[in-house]
Amino acid sequence: MSRKAVLEGGKRDEILNLALELFMKNGYEGTSIRMILDGVGGEVGMFYHYFSSKQEIFDKAFELFMKRQGERFALYMSRKEKAITPRLRLKQLVECFAESMDGFAKLSDGSLHWSMMYALHDLTLEAILPAFKIMITEIYQAAGKEDRTEVGWLAPFLLKGISGLLHDKTFMALSKDKQNQMLMKLLCRTLELPYSVFDA
Repeated sequence: MSRKAVLEGGKRDEILNLALELFMKNGYEGTSIRMILDGVGGEVGMFYHYFSSKQEIFDKAFELFMKRQGERFALYMSRKEKAITPRLRLKQLVECFAESMDGFAKLSDGSLHWSMMYALHDLTLEAILPAFKIMITEIYQAAGKEDRTEVGWLAPFLLKGISGLLHDKTFMALSKDKQNQMLMKLLCRTLELPYSVFDA
């Protein structure tokens, strides 16, 4: 007999949220179904009512993580202050990325498993990419550049480069103002735009 489809909510969400925390803290191998069930006060039968395997709950937990990250970045990018400028948009994006990194550390009490760090990093970049493409398009618009065909491949390239900088200890030791200046210069050089596009 096949399992019935289970709607979201209730105990399923409780299991999923705890699983995400445990996977982030202990990694895939270091997290067992029993650990998850002990944390929510459940039995094995209950687990298999909602999920078919450990791999499925792992996949669902990180889908949940990615969905939350995507919503967060979309919220940042939907902010429509009176006059949104490329400089302000870049600042918002960097702040959101930094908040996400802080969130990981808090969620795992600083003991985020290395395998989860790599997975979360990739998921964060995937979640931020649509918002980043919007930002690049807005920069092109502000510069009056009509041809935006390059956005599709330039955005992931630039995003990975900026992510690398945001993980670099030397770069992060700089003041926020200096970091933003360097990021603006990087974008202008790569997009072949004048630095004045960020002057507003």
